[in-house]
Amino acid sequence: MPATPFCEPPQGARFQLGDWIGERLQANLEGWLLTAPTANPAMLQMFRDRDRQPRRALVPWAGEFPGKYLISAVQGYRLSRDRRLRLLLQQFVRELISVQDADGYLGPHPKSERLTGRTHDGQSPLWDLWGHYHCMLGLLYWWQETRDRAALDAACKTAELICRRFLDTGTRVLSAGAEEMNMAISHALCLLYKATGNPRYLQMVREIEKDWETPPAGDYVRTALRGVEFYQTPKPRWESLPNVQAIAELYLITGDDRYRRAVLHIYRSIRKTDRHNTGAFSSAEQAVGNPYDTRAIETCCVIAWMALCIDVLRLTGDPTVADELELATYNAVLGAQHPSGRWWTYNTPMDGVRRASAHDIVFQAHQGAPELNCCSVNAPRGLGMLSEWAVMRTPEGVNLNYYGAGRIQLPLKRGSSLSLNIQGSYPRRPDVQVTVEVNRSTEFVLRLRIPQWSKRTEVWLNGERVPDVQPGAYLPLQRTWHSGDTVRIRFDFSLHAWLGEREQAGKVSLYRGPILLAYDQRFNAMDPHDVPALSLTNLRYVEEQKTEPFRPLYLLRFAGTDGRALRLCDFASAGAMGTVYRSWLPVREDALPDGLRSPFAV
Repeated sequence: MPATPFCEPPQGARFQLGDWIGERLQANLEGWLLTAPTANPAMLQMFRDRDRQPRRALVPWAGEFPGKYLISAVQGYRLSRDRRLRLLLQQFVRELISVQDADGYLGPHPKSERLTGRTHDGQSPLWDLWGHYHCMLGLLYWWQETRDRAALDAACKTAELICRRFLDTGTRVLSAGAEEMNMAISHALCLLYKATGNPRYLQMVREIEKDWETPPAGDYVRTALRGVEFYQTPKPRWESLPNVQAIAELYLITGDDRYRRAVLHIYRSIRKTDRHNTGAFSSAEQAVGNPYDTRAIETCCVIAWMALCIDVLRLTGDPTVADELELATYNAVLGAQHPSGRWWTYNTPMDGVRRASAHDIVFQAHQGAPELNCCSVNAPRGLGMLSEWAVMRTPEGVNLNYYGAGRIQLPLKRGSSLSLNIQGSYPRRPDVQVTVEVNRSTEFVLRLRIPQWSKRTEVWLNGERVPDVQPGAYLPLQRTWHSGDTVRIRFDFSLHAWLGEREQAGKVSLYRGPILLAYDQRFNAMDPHDVPALSLTNLRYVEEQKTEPFRPLYLLRFAGTDGRALRLCDFASAGAMGTVYRSWLPVREDALPDGLRSPFAV
């Protein structure tokens, strides 16, 4: 029997997010979502030219660019309801469908190489099914948002091509190579099966499931059930995570608990061994079993990790998973986005500098598409995914996970509607007020996420203190709600710390609420090699104000053990001017005082 998720992203929700996140969303809208297709017309033109001469010299994953852009743009539209973006996406989807071949092919490669071919030099397998995965997912997102039947039909047409090619033909998806990438098509096929009920799509997933178990593929389910850490599995690269999302969908489709247990093991393994202090996942584009590893932290890896976290949150209803999403959003994602909205990074290191992805991975640029690379089109999903986890529907009501200022409207059961008006300046300040508006008095459960890091949270409902508020749990408020009911929350913004090991031995990461603090060269007199040590037994600070361009969320002045002032800002703002930053800071002690250990530490 199918399994029932604990919570789901809200269908038909309306968002008006303000303050810090609102500014970043607007910058993303104006600086990228509205301009990318026009500034990079080869995003689709390379599909039109696939059988023409001279051949375009494409990277193996070039087919992903339109799909990744479409996914992030649909999510951006959910959050903005911007009319300009809707009109742009209507045209973009029409053009994407127009470049689909008669047989359902939706990629940039010639007929001789489709789905199982190799690059023009013969050296590497094409990631052609991987590109189709993203295009199908983007079309599904657009159909879910608009009910544009042409988008769903195009995704199904591609799915039928894949079934004709690989189902009962003697040719397997395994033969396409690039196993973790090309087998990710299983996730889109699961979602299409749920949308259409077509049994061929599920049958195709079952065949890919057999391929997962065939070397050199990932063997995700069996290794997870044996307790193997993810970084020790055959395919620990980040592109394996959509396959894990397919396993989550198989659990929801079948109710087979093996799938649920496999997904949760993989999530917990990554969380324990490979999630960095910024909330980001991966080192050198894969799991390595070391969250202190200083190699590149690719933005695409963060996006895949967050997408998996949303599925784990759906499966478990565990609010600490939402803590992970918050950590990644406020630090890794906003750190990867330049505050201007003009560019995103490929690598957002824990210590270092921020470089535009167009500089770090310029080899992916193409004539007619100078700004395109895997991260430039994918990174905006980090903000767009707020539409999926900020507030979630449950059978009994609503889970509120996001506390930034704004207004969130969503339908309830039997024609009721709910509006949550969130006031405050979270995560700059600890006080939040949520005012409830309903079109008619309605009984439901409003669950408030109480973060693990907020050890002493205070909550008042209509002025009366709510007892038994526990960190790392949802606080359920079940009642008949009336318009004007008010919930006031005061979070505990006491500092918490992660003491480093391995490459970060002798250093510490400090957090204020969900925000990772960082040294930025532009706010300090000393240079990066000369940052003074902090004392964990004397972490008092004074808040300062800055009004310069790219003003930080906040700037806190500490005293180093040598008496010098050390100013720390939020990680997302550090390095915005091209200066060097550090999130692992020298520390005098080699042990944490009682009560200071951060729940983000592994």
